[in-house]
Amino acid sequence: MPYDASLKGDAVHEDLKDDATNRRNISGNNLFENLGDPIKNIILQVEREGKDVDETTLELLQHITVKQLAKIFDMLGQGEDADTILAWLKRRARKNKAGQDDWKEERKKLIETGARRNPVEFYKAIEEENAKKQEEYDQMAEDRAQLRLAKAKQREKDRSAFFEKMEEAKKAMEDEGVWWKAVDVMPEKDKNAINNAFEKFATKNSEFDNSDMDHDGEWWKRDAFRRDWERNKAKGKKWTAVCEGAKDKATEPELAVREEFYRGNDWWKADKYKGDWEGTKDATWWKEEPYIKDWQQNKHEGARWTAADEESGLEGEGTRYPCSPEEARHREDWYKANGPRGVVKKWNAATEGDPEKCSVPEKHAREEYYRNGDWWKTDGAREDFKDRGLDCDALTFAAKPLDSDWWKQEPYRSDFFKNGPKGRQWTAVNEAAAVDKAGDQKPAPDLEKDRREAWYKNNWWKQPEYKDDWKKNGRTGNTKWRAPTEEEAKKGGYPKPVGDDERRKREEWYKNDDDEWWKAPRFIEDYFQKGPEGRHWPARTKDDGMGGRALENPATRDEQGKREDWYRSNWWKQPKYTDDFWKNGPLGAAWTGKGDDQNHDKEWWKQPAFIDNWQRTMKPKSQPQGQEWWKQPEYVEDYQLHGPKGRKWPAATETAGIEGTGIKNPCTADDKDYRQRWYADNWWRAPRCAMDWAKHGPKGEMWRAASKASAEDPKIGASKEPCTDKEARGRVAFYKPIGDMWRACGEELGFAGKAAENPCTSADALSRDEWYRTNWWKAPEYVEDWKTNKGSGKKWPAGCEPSGKAGNADGDPCAAEEKQKRDDWYRNNADNEWWQEPQYCEDWGQNGPDGNMWTADARGNANRSGGKEHPCPEGEKKQREAWYKDNWWKTPHCYDDWKKHGKSGPECGRERPLQMDRTDPETIGDGWWKKPEYIEDWLNNDRDGKMWTAADPLAAASGMGHKKPAEDPEKDKREKWYRDNWWKAPTCSDDWAKAGDKRWPAATPDASRNQQGDKDFVAQPEKDKREDWYRKHGDSDGWWKRPEFIADYQESGPSGKKWTAASSTAGALGLGHTNPASTQQKKKREDWYKDNAWKAPKIVEDWAKGPQSSGAWKDGASPDEAKKRDAWYKQNMGSPAAPDEKDKREAWYRKHPVEPSGAQLLKREDWYRGQLSDDDKGRRMDWLRERGAKDKRIQADELADALTAINEGQPPTEKQVQAIRDAIQKNRDGQKDDFDDASGSKRGVADDEEEPITREEFFRAVADTNFYIAPDKDELEMQAEEEKVDQEKEEMGRQEEELAYLALDAEEEQKKRPENWQRKYRDPEQTEWWKRPDVVENFHRNPEDPDALWRKEEETGRKPCSDADAKKREDWYRDNWWKDPKYSTEWRRDGEMGDNWKKAARPEEDEEGAPIDDDDTPEATEEQLAEREKWFRNAKAPERQAAIEDEKWKRPDMVEDFQNGGDDWKRDAKPEEIPEREKWMKDNWWKAPKHIEEFKKAAKEPAAEPADTQSWKRAAAAPEQEEVPEATPQQVADRMDFYRKVLEPFVGEKLDEPFEGEKIEDQTPFLGEKLKDQEPFVGEKIPDGNLFLGEKLTNEDPFSGEKMMTEDPFLGEKLTDETPFSGEKFVNEDDDPDDPDWEAPGDEEMQPEDERIEEEEEPDNAEEAMQEEDKAWNDEDDEDAADEEEEEEEEEEEDDGDNEHQDDEDLEAELEAAFEEQDTMWEEDEEDEDIF
Repeated sequence: MPYDASLKGDAVHEDLKDDATNRRNISGNNLFENLGDPIKNIILQVEREGKDVDETTLELLQHITVKQLAKIFDMLGQGEDADTILAWLKRRARKNKAGQDDWKEERKKLIETGARRNPVEFYKAIEEENAKKQEEYDQMAEDRAQLRLAKAKQREKDRSAFFEKMEEAKKAMEDEGVWWKAVDVMPEKDKNAINNAFEKFATKNSEFDNSDMDHDGEWWKRDAFRRDWERNKAKGKKWTAVCEGAKDKATEPELAVREEFYRGNDWWKADKYKGDWEGTKDATWWKEEPYIKDWQQNKHEGARWTAADEESGLEGEGTRYPCSPEEARHREDWYKANGPRGVVKKWNAATEGDPEKCSVPEKHAREEYYRNGDWWKTDGAREDFKDRGLDCDALTFAAKPLDSDWWKQEPYRSDFFKNGPKGRQWTAVNEAAAVDKAGDQKPAPDLEKDRREAWYKNNWWKQPEYKDDWKKNGRTGNTKWRAPTEEEAKKGGYPKPVGDDERRKREEWYKNDDDEWWKAPRFIEDYFQKGPEGRHWPARTKDDGMGGRALENPATRDEQGKREDWYRSNWWKQPKYTDDFWKNGPLGAAWTGKGDDQNHDKEWWKQPAFIDNWQRTMKPKSQPQGQEWWKQPEYVEDYQLHGPKGRKWPAATETAGIEGTGIKNPCTADDKDYRQRWYADNWWRAPRCAMDWAKHGPKGEMWRAASKASAEDPKIGASKEPCTDKEARGRVAFYKPIGDMWRACGEELGFAGKAAENPCTSADALSRDEWYRTNWWKAPEYVEDWKTNKGSGKKWPAGCEPSGKAGNADGDPCAAEEKQKRDDWYRNNADNEWWQEPQYCEDWGQNGPDGNMWTADARGNANRSGGKEHPCPEGEKKQREAWYKDNWWKTPHCYDDWKKHGKSGPECGRERPLQMDRTDPETIGDGWWKKPEYIEDWLNNDRDGKMWTAADPLAAASGMGHKKPAEDPEKDKREKWYRDNWWKAPTCSDDWAKAGDKRWPAATPDASRNQQGDKDFVAQPEKDKREDWYRKHGDSDGWWKRPEFIADYQESGPSGKKWTAASSTAGALGLGHTNPASTQQKKKREDWYKDNAWKAPKIVEDWAKGPQSSGAWKDGASPDEAKKRDAWYKQNMGSPAAPDEKDKREAWYRKHPVEPSGAQLLKREDWYRGQLSDDDKGRRMDWLRERGAKDKRIQADELADALTAINEGQPPTEKQVQAIRDAIQKNRDGQKDDFDDASGSKRGVADDEEEPITREEFFRAVADTNFYIAPDKDELEMQAEEEKVDQEKEEMGRQEEELAYLALDAEEEQKKRPENWQRKYRDPEQTEWWKRPDVVENFHRNPEDPDALWRKEEETGRKPCSDADAKKREDWYRDNWWKDPKYSTEWRRDGEMGDNWKKAARPEEDEEGAPIDDDDTPEATEEQLAEREKWFRNAKAPERQAAIEDEKWKRPDMVEDFQNGGDDWKRDAKPEEIPEREKWMKDNWWKAPKHIEEFKKAAKEPAAEPADTQSWKRAAAAPEQEEVPEATPQQVADRMDFYRKVLEPFVGEKLDEPFEGEKIEDQTPFLGEKLKDQEPFVGEKIPDGNLFLGEKLTNEDPFSGEKMMTEDPFLGEKLTDETPFSGEKFVNEDDDPDDPDWEAPGDEEMQPEDERIEEEEEPDNAEEAMQEEDKAWNDEDDEDAADEEEEEEEEEEEDDGDNEHQDDEDLEAELEAAFEEQDTMWEEDEEDEDIF
């Protein structure tokens, strides 16, 4: 109802006075008067509409604040109806009340109180309490629905406006050829909201069976929330939220579930385990603790440490799959030196803290997480996989890609920060317009510009000045790049820098210099594969580059030149070098080289096996045979680009086509016309169309177009003019690669023939296919022809492959330039033998036959220096040595010599190699750290050494032992060796050489350091041993005497970077400035260099000229000295090589540069570790495919309901639902599938009405149709409230289920044991006391006992009855055995299904008195059974059965059945009898059990209920809230007589002791009590105390059974120490407190119930002690509360600093922004009310 201004007038108030008074009278109190006038007006309007406002609502509205009252006038002014305003008020009041009332604590105390009572009664009470709670929840749901309905029109209006805005932007972008995706502009919080809603619906509401689907889709399982838990535990604000982004906390049970998940599933993701991985990741698996222990315990019989691989070792299959004997010995040596635990890794444990290890696949998954995170498992990455297939980011990038959009790169960032909105680059609609700086002419739509502008402002720190600040200052000082905002950065000061997550994100970005799109590895590879003819790298824009359209749209020559320069310097970023790094690590030969030439065409898929596989599978399809060679894609491309002027397609022969001489050697005119017609029809075979298919699949606009013209027009394409489905299938059949090896995504998968399961991208497959076709002469048969016949070969020089196959090179030769190119390739690249690579040549040159690398059987073993353990065959070894002798000049140091001195250099220009001194065998391979220079480092620096402590030789040479140290066990092993061999240090050998006695003879390292060897020396035998070693190896550190180091000294003097190095490796790498030798060592070398200047390379080179020598080599030398030098030259240098040989070597050197500097290698290694390995790619591929099959789904007909969940509870229209269905089907049809089977990214599509809908399909369709509208602040609050209610209802359900289980157990236990009234029942026809059921029971238990009760003359006496009476009784007992309470209990429990009560004679019983089933005993007669049933029926509970009623249908339980709408009351009636029964039921309504019970309670405790509240005294049955006159006194008296007869003799009957043989301990324990031999009930975790429902009791909460000082009553009961449950003073309803034998509970009878209660203090001082203890607890609580408050304030301050600039996954800031986006007309301002 609209607001009526007249309501403000006093007159109107006067007129409404009586009406308002009547309304107030409904509640019976003055709550209405206490409400503010605005609320009163609303209530009165609601009342006028005929709706009631009850007392509960009035009481609730007392919690409305004054500020909220002011909002009512605003809402009335806006025309809101009273119902909506009232619903809003009730929601606000509930929220205010929740902040004031600690209902959780009350409920907790209620539970604890009830836990000490009867489980059955407690269950009923909780059930009733939960029913009330459910009513409140229903009311809250109704209020939410009311508010949402009020906003429905506005929401639809917003949706329409948003849709129009999006469609306008989409059209503007697509008209310029930009592939627009609505999901790209959707905020992350909206994406999460849609996915979360679907997840919840699929889990809780869908009828689709998702039980076997993946259950890791809940929002709180994402890594950002796990990190919040890890760092903040219970104080975390993210993971504890009731729903994502909310400020209200989830319920305690829900938080317990989340915490258990974090602990059990993701424990290894913690930072401490990542640190553990960082420190131990390089340790081989067999060095871990389980394997060294297996060796210690079992030695050679161990089945784990002896395994050949980790998987076999983990499974204990070493005996089945053993390693080689040499490898086993190597491991044993390591175990002996590294006991007792080896390398202890914690991160790969099977469970946290477990010494056993997880599976190998799980281990790889964890390593992948430590390296790159799990971003590739997110919803966005999976959607990207389904959209782009194998081209998706997850299978391209190791880490989450940064700034992949073109406008996020330079120079567009600079354009924004420099020119702002006037920039003409960042504002452009596409990159082509941006390159032309035409953003003013072709601007992007406003929606897109807003998106870009927001990104620029959020990424202000990516400007060059901040990157330079990072490079210059790092983390030191108040650096600008660490400022929280740009404003603070410009000021130059800020109170607190960004948090660690944000800092790391920025640093990672600063380290990356490759943000331009053309620097990606795929484009680098394209450059080195095809050079200037590449279709990708020279492109003008990224889109053209990705689409292979560089020939049509090339960049400028200057731009291409800039790219070429960069490529030449970054050749090592090609994928093949990344592959080499991941396969071979630091010892990989390819990635450590100095250029691409030596590894050109060394991609794994170019090996002979893969070429052969391509020839057998793909070649027949992609390479037309015979005279149709011109149908290959490159000829189609030539025709499209150049038309009639093309140089390839018109050629008469294939050779002329390859060489591009079609104009000189054209085909006939008829052939040319035929080809042109064919090209016009088959335009889609051009490479750019194939690439469009490879990149976009079914969504490609070019390849699916109906014509070439429509394909080239971005405004038309396949969207407007598609080809037919049949034509599309034919084109796909042409494009799709086939083959099980050559197109795999990795070498191992290729050799395994798994290309179908793990293929490379379609784009890569097309590129490989083209290489195979155009490089046919690199196949093995042509290489062999060249090796055999050289220039006279008949195959390899052929102009085309058919001629080569036919051996017709003479008849159809290639051009001379092409022939020379092939010949060079054969000479330099044809040999693919790994052992011919430079590092293995160096190993042979340095170590000869003792080399541990070149002698190995395979590259992997060679890289591990495993030539001894895994040697090659002897014959092959001789073959290799022969090759080395001919190619010794290919070693790196010869290359360096050539680079310095040309082809006549003293090293490379010799005829024979220099016979180098052999090194100490101990220093070979893994013993590199035993070299003299490293011994010297330890001797001088001990643990502070920077070389001997390094993990590998490269790090040692670079002096990086602190940054890249070896593991502690490894360092301990080395140090132990150094203590025994320190005297091998160069300073000691020099001391010996000079006949000194200060160092080398010393007894200890300290004595040597202090030069006290002449005072503290070893015994003579030890001296002799050392001298022998000095004679043999004393000059082993003389590497610096080699010519290249002499030259370095002469050319550079003290600033030389080679001769000054601390080690030979550092010297070779030129690291003398970063890792220099000691001053003493450098002085020693300088002295030697001055005395041996004539050994310098330039002097040697002068000597080598012979007669043409200038004689410089003998300047200043005496004749004897000149002869000495000449002899040295001849011995060491040999004769120079022949000129032709020098030329050959020089040609090789030019094409085969070798190792770079150590710093460069470290830079490369760092870059490679950020790239995706083939193994990781394969694992990701498998996970993405398998995960797609495990996605949760909903039924197609549930779509509308699922949409309602994201539409603020409002059902979508049929039109909206159909639009979503259409979008789902469109996306299914356009889904990209790069796999051969249907199990990849796309499932087989069935009828869209039948196929279930996945989350990705739902999300994408919602985004594409712009259906989702972001909620406003009020809706977000309602969503949080709704989720909180759901969690509480789930907990209520679990609670009821658990209590029902306990109550059922208690009830079953009661059924097994007769109740007191059963045992005491007196048959009206048989009044003798000894005929009671309990006395019958007494007889059958004690038939021979003379003191048994049944033999007494009187019930309470001691005198026995006479023998005659005893005989009489005994006969009666034996005839009436079935009156034993156990049989009436059986009948009550089992009815007609019971067996024992039906027997003709008493069944035999076991030792415990239970009847034994006996099928041989006949049943009683029907008359006997009828008699027994009648007796049993009359012996039922008194409130359920009136003995005075003979007719069954008049029993109280039948009256109850009538009142409940049942049919039992008329079951046996004839039709004509039913009206009579019905009238009787209505007249005798007061005979229902509830009224009997009511009278019974009043009889026991009259003060319990006032008389005017007893319903049985009313004149007629009526709802309790209605006023009904009382019955007449006579009616009341008659009813009381009935009740007394029914209840007689139960009212006032005394409580007996437990029946004989019964133990109180056996009774059902109270709820929450820990049973001795029983586990806790379902879901309960019992700590030190026995707690209810997993709750932890506070220090004030009494332990189960402990006396409570103050105890909240249970359901309104006021408890005292003597007051039992429900306000009554009886443990049993039938117990009589007036009986003198009755004992109050809590005294002797209650003590055995819980023996755990100990009496610690005397009763006199117990109370005082408890008061003191309470005071201590309270004081401590006050201190704890103060501390906690202070900690929370500090935590909030820290969170403000960290959370404000967390990584992209931090959603708090985004949510807060969402709260402020849309203010509705009835929302409070943020400053007025704290919503969350």
